[in-house]
Amino acid sequence: MTFKAYKLTPVDTWFFRDGRPYNQGESNLADIKSLFPPFAMTAAGAIRASLARGLGWNGKGDWSSDIKKKLGDGRHLGPLRLRGPYLIRERNGKSELLFPAPLHLLGKLSENENCQWEQLNLLKPGEKVDCDIGNQVRLPSLKNSSGLKSLYGSYLTLADMGTVLKGGDLSKVFPVQGSDLWDFDFQVGIERDFETHATVEGALYSISRVRLEIGVALAVEVDGLEKGMDLQSTLPFGGEGRLAHADCLDDTIKIPDAPLLKPCPDNKIRFTVTHLTPARFEGIWPGPGKEIPDLAGAKVVSACLERPVWIGGWDTIKREPLPLEPFLPGGSTWFCEAECNLAERIEKCNGKHIGKYGEFGFGEIAIGLWNDE
Repeated sequence: MTFKAYKLTPVDTWFFRDGRPYNQGESNLADIKSLFPPFAMTAAGAIRASLARGLGWNGKGDWSSDIKKKLGDGRHLGPLRLRGPYLIRERNGKSELLFPAPLHLLGKLSENENCQWEQLNLLKPGEKVDCDIGNQVRLPSLKNSSGLKSLYGSYLTLADMGTVLKGGDLSKVFPVQGSDLWDFDFQVGIERDFETHATVEGALYSISRVRLEIGVALAVEVDGLEKGMDLQSTLPFGGEGRLAHADCLDDTIKIPDAPLLKPCPDNKIRFTVTHLTPARFEGIWPGPGKEIPDLAGAKVVSACLERPVWIGGWDTIKREPLPLEPFLPGGSTWFCEAECNLAERIEKCNGKHIGKYGEFGFGEIAIGLWNDE
């Protein structure tokens, strides 16, 4: 078994649906907006379908038992394991990965024509207060935070992400806004009766497709490939039969290295857990004093979380949509503490996938630093 990393570049525009119904004749056809970046389920489906075609599948009907042994079946990936998708862009002749900005990073948009992030600073757990989620809770806090807001929807390069996670010099960090990486093309149309050449009620539709800036693409990594298996050079990706061009990357997807976790005076280690890709936890998300799922010993002190994103998919066997499930969005950050003897084990969790559907690429995490000093 081997792994390969790919860059997926749009041939034209892409279209990725959200979880709302999209049925002819319904009034919500008046505003169907493409999502971006797409979720791991979308990338996994396109990649497995392309691999299956390379193994002899004609694009219709069920896979053979031989293909299923190599690519799995339905939501079971068999021997395959995926990472991403992550944004990647070409700059000065080099490719650089982009990661969602951690939600404990705050900043202010400049008022000049470049409209860049400035005055960057980091939240950390504040003093204990009684609030609606419990008593003696340490909510994220920052002195002199007037005018600052979350960078949700912005991205950091590998080097900048490492600086933020280690609490380095933020004046040298330059976040990238999503609007600098892609835009949307809007289209309005109406169905016409071919016999009468007249329009009918409920036939109006309006959709938007995502158009990436030049040099911007997606990066995915596939592990568990048998020798000789490879993606087709061009493959369907997303809705409306849109296409992507696949190129092999020279190296694996790299995330920031974990910092050295040193014991605090009370013999505890304090660290952040940041989701690089959306994560799905069963039940209620962990609160103060609870452990992060799949990170034994890592107890939550506080967190910077956004509202959940609802992710579903398509059941290719039953030919019907899959139920929507709530996921923590990329960039969500937990402030945790643990006993100092767990430091090495926590550091090794850097890059681990936690929660459900880790084999698809969901729940990849990066470890960072915080302290009370």
